[in-house]
Amino acid sequence: MHNDDDVGLRIFIRRDARKSAAANLTQTYVAKFEGEKKIIGYISIMCAEIRLEKTYELQDKDGADRYDFHPAIRISRLAVEDDQRGKRIGQKLVETVLGIVLLSVVPGVGCRFLILDAKQKSVDFYRKRGFRLLDTEENKKKTTPLMFLDLRNHIDDLNSE
Repeated sequence: MHNDDDVGLRIFIRRDARKSAAANLTQTYVAKFEGEKKIIGYISIMCAEIRLEKTYELQDKDGADRYDFHPAIRISRLAVEDDQRGKRIGQKLVETVLGIVLLSVVPGVGCRFLILDAKQKSVDFYRKRGFRLLDTEENKKKTTPLMFLDLRNHIDDLNSE
């Protein structure tokens, strides 16, 4: 979290995460080593929606494509300390959020997608976790393109266990 382009991420965890949670805007989950106070990574999530723009078909529900927007949870921030990169902290944070969404959000209110705006340097990281780019020319040109994960497969996996 010490690169110049990540200054906003450092400021958020120090100054804004608690205020944002208190205002019911985001919830932030932190990674720490057991028994230590230092935060080595964090992830923030919030309610959202996605406009698929006819780029992705929902085959399991007739008529679902008639809606412009679909329910989602947005990963609004993800950061890992520089000295902890490559140690799967980010992956574990994404998996934690996926578990929270599948076990708490989906059964309680319904939610189909996990979404985020990825920095270009992070697109491959998210692809490896099953996210895909929204397939529009406009989105592909963005410095932080929208990526999404259809929760349906994960829900089916949960139900089969």
